[in-house]
Amino acid sequence: MKGQVSAEMIILLVALLALVAIVASNLINAGKQASSSIVEKVGNMTSTVGQMCIVDADCNGGKCVNGTCQ
Repeated sequence: MKGQVSAEMIILLVALLALVAIVASNLINAGKQASSSIVEKVGNMTSTVGQMCIVDADCNGGKCVNGTCQ
């Protein structure tokens, strides 16, 4: 019959949907981790801007220009 769906096709569809759900979950988790990492790095950079420094190492990855972190 033309309109009949076999059990194998249903199993294949369920497996494909499970795979898509797993990949989507991993992408969401990776996005959350990247977001928190970016927020932390931006916080570190903004906390050092305007602080007094002598060398670039005093600025947590920023540049020491004329005695202040940029």
